[in-house]
Amino acid sequence: MFKSIWFLQLSLMTVKNHFGIDFFFEENEIYLDSATTGKLPQSSLIAMNEFYSKHGGGINRGTHKIAHYASRTLEKSRSLISEIFSVENSQISFLPSRETAMINTLFSQRFEKESEIISSSLDDHSVITPLLNINKYFGAKIKFTGIEEEVDLVTSIQEKINPKTKAIVLSSLTLGMGVLRDWKSIVQLAENNGLLFVLDISNSIGHINYDFGRVSPDIIISSSNIGALGPYGASFQIMKTESENDFYPALIGGGAVVSVNNSNYKLASAPYKFEPGSLNFAAISGLANSLQLLSKVGFDKIRKHEQNLRKILYEGLKDIKNIEIIEKNGLEFGPILSFFSNEIDSHDIAIIIEDLANIFVRSGALCSHLFMDEIKKESLVQISTHLYNTENDINSLLENLDAIMAEI
Repeated sequence: MFKSIWFLQLSLMTVKNHFGIDFFFEENEIYLDSATTGKLPQSSLIAMNEFYSKHGGGINRGTHKIAHYASRTLEKSRSLISEIFSVENSQISFLPSRETAMINTLFSQRFEKESEIISSSLDDHSVITPLLNINKYFGAKIKFTGIEEEVDLVTSIQEKINPKTKAIVLSSLTLGMGVLRDWKSIVQLAENNGLLFVLDISNSIGHINYDFGRVSPDIIISSSNIGALGPYGASFQIMKTESENDFYPALIGGGAVVSVNNSNYKLASAPYKFEPGSLNFAAISGLANSLQLLSKVGFDKIRKHEQNLRKILYEGLKDIKNIEIIEKNGLEFGPILSFFSNEIDSHDIAIIIEDLANIFVRSGALCSHLFMDEIKKESLVQISTHLYNTENDINSLLENLDAIMAEI
């Protein structure tokens, strides 16, 4: 019964093939909100459904064949992801969300009172709020770089480093302005100063090529459901092999431990010691499938495609009256661009564009309140693309925005 309802619901959707990958869309839907959550490939959804309908056992929770299947599914997913990023299987750990991964990483460090962590006001709440919690619980001071400092971010960070500095925590691609950062130079800066470097790649994964076998921060964290085009309910971290012994996870339980007595416990080895509780195996399977599909297309090919879309979008928005683009010269950008109008609220633009043309965009404070405070805006319209977007999508958006602004 459930299966028939599930396929009936899917039959009401339109399947569109982009770069050889099938996606479900509503009829005439133009989806331009991939920085909030990406579209899930059809085959990833099928992989998740197959796990639940055919197997659905718990990893390392028994000797029966269903449990063995779950374990093989997890390790296959781990192997696929490690191969894509040129790291060892033992470096990949799965957690429920990137916020969970961030908190697990930061709380394991036991920052001393008055120690300092460097981050950026352009980063979103998934990065910033765990840092504020570190300030609340340990008294560590958080120093933020701002928009003006992004042009020479490495120098700006260097100027903030002092003997009290313990860590640098940043995202690779920011929301709002869509700044794509030179994280490799920051790796070198952190190593030269003996600092922990944590990098959130949730927004940039799936858009650019990463080879962490060559250059790597201490910890890389990513959500499943944004750039990776995976499902909700999963994230992963990549830990530099040399850093493993410096991390004692804050969250433990389940498969993260191998023995327990009435006064202590023994942690499992990596990667399992960073995977507390029961993992979302179906979501992890879908995530691995999505990343494998993107890898087969080629991240450089995806990047080139999205750069072309952003150029068309940028040039088109410049010609529409009453629209101002959030931008700054001297920066590299990813597939995210935001704008506002002094004549009409950003939420109203998003609602009207959906009603007129079934175009879906993000509006509001974009989970980036520090950034919004810095630019002195309450809301923006954010456009974000992925490989399933086309030039026709962007042209349709521009035509409809032009029509809306012409009426003001």
